[in-house]
Amino acid sequence: MTGVPEGFLPCGIGLSCFSLQRLPPLLDAFEKEIEGVRKAKDIEFIHRMRVASRRLRAAMPLFRACFPQKLYSRWMQEIATITRALGDARDTDVQIAFLTKHRKKSAAAWAARHPSADAGPDPLEPAIAYLLNDLAGRRKRLQVRVLSALDRLEKNGAIAEMHAAFALQAGGCRRAPVQSLSYGIPTIAALRIESRLATMRSFEPWVAHPDAVAEHHAMRIAAKKLRYTMEVYGPVYRRELKKPHARVKKVQEILGDLHDCDVWIDQVTRLLLRERSRFRSGNRRPDTATLASLRLFLQDRERERILLHRRFMRYWQSLEGRKIWDGLRLTLYRGRKNRFIPVRKVQEKELRTACEAIAVTWPEGLVHHRTVTRLSLMIFDSLTSVHKLSRKDRCLLESAGMLHDIGWLGGTKRHNIQSGRRIFSDESLPLDIEDRSAVGLVAMAHRGKVQIDSHPLFLLLAPEYRERVLILAAILRVADGLDVLHSGAVQEVHCIPGNGEIICDVVSPGDVTPEMERARSRSGLFTRMFGRELVIR
Repeated sequence: MTGVPEGFLPCGIGLSCFSLQRLPPLLDAFEKEIEGVRKAKDIEFIHRMRVASRRLRAAMPLFRACFPQKLYSRWMQEIATITRALGDARDTDVQIAFLTKHRKKSAAAWAARHPSADAGPDPLEPAIAYLLNDLAGRRKRLQVRVLSALDRLEKNGAIAEMHAAFALQAGGCRRAPVQSLSYGIPTIAALRIESRLATMRSFEPWVAHPDAVAEHHAMRIAAKKLRYTMEVYGPVYRRELKKPHARVKKVQEILGDLHDCDVWIDQVTRLLLRERSRFRSGNRRPDTATLASLRLFLQDRERERILLHRRFMRYWQSLEGRKIWDGLRLTLYRGRKNRFIPVRKVQEKELRTACEAIAVTWPEGLVHHRTVTRLSLMIFDSLTSVHKLSRKDRCLLESAGMLHDIGWLGGTKRHNIQSGRRIFSDESLPLDIEDRSAVGLVAMAHRGKVQIDSHPLFLLLAPEYRERVLILAAILRVADGLDVLHSGAVQEVHCIPGNGEIICDVVSPGDVTPEMERARSRSGLFTRMFGRELVIR
């Protein structure tokens, strides 16, 4: 059943079983709203179906490797099509509902301020009436698109195919080993949640800017994606991330209200600008009184946006002040449920055997893996007095060396990135989050162009652990350079630490000038971490 598209990882039994806990309920929630959406008697049907489609669309890529590529691509295309149709219709429903509520609120406020009958009707009434009439016509046209999308969805049988795929996977989950959940899923969950969090927080410099409309909108989308990712992986953690999820939801809601104001401001502004250069003719065109009312409505939305922006700034500052995001990061490591925590510590021999089993899945690179690992350990052992790392660190370096090129299975392009992903997720590798992250990051960094300092999993590590990872990465990067031709020509390397430099003597029966040059070109991180120039001779 499992398909492995190029650039993606095989679906382990733990991931497959976890997908069955998360995806079928989302598909059921999506499917049960179809009839209500068709009848269009209650706007809540389309709201619930739109939310369900978005959750399903956000969750599916997290389990992409568990399905044949062609089927997965077609399912995602169908879900995207229906999501767009539902989104346009739902946005219009929201605008209609807002105007209906705002009409009552504005009329009541006007009457309270002007109790005399001579004051006349609410000056916003002509604008609201005109906008409601326009939206009603738009909503009827959009319902046709919604029905067409639903017809296409049912005709193509995508829902039935997804149910069948889930049923087929269910048989294998009865034999899932316990460690498959504790080894593979937590690291990927932490990686994806931290990545989404980093994206949302990347817009933080724009929080205080009241006119950063595009950035606030992008931040809202990032918050929504973070929230959906937290929902998918919630069962991995105690209390299912409910508190941070609620805070992210509130961020999304406030930014959503801000975005609604922006939509009204843009929409009415365009309408007013368009009408400035046109004759007042035709029944469907706004008259002078309506245009004046629209200008008042525009001012009303601009004032509301100012208030919402101030509210958002206060809330964001409160989250930062209470270090909410630091608490979420700690939970990703320390807040897991017991079944997602390995029950015992791994032994060196067991880890070495597991790495060997993974490495042989790319037999063409086995000699290179072993050569780089041997050279890495020689450098490590020669410099023990300098780096002062432990035997455990040596074991992690050995693991990274054996797996650093395993990504070649998915092709040569960005193979180091693919190696890291394989290490982060492979359920046969008996490592918990911190050590697994370290091995994957060191393997990813073996190519000179890759910087792991900003990687989400690197940022989740404790500061002292980060330094150890960078030292191991520096060693592996030099060792990989010494076997850049995959020839095994370099047999030994002996490092002698000095005051301002570290001299590495290379032992080889032949000319290894290309290998030495490549190692030198990759020595920048080595020099940075050891504080001494690397001399290879």
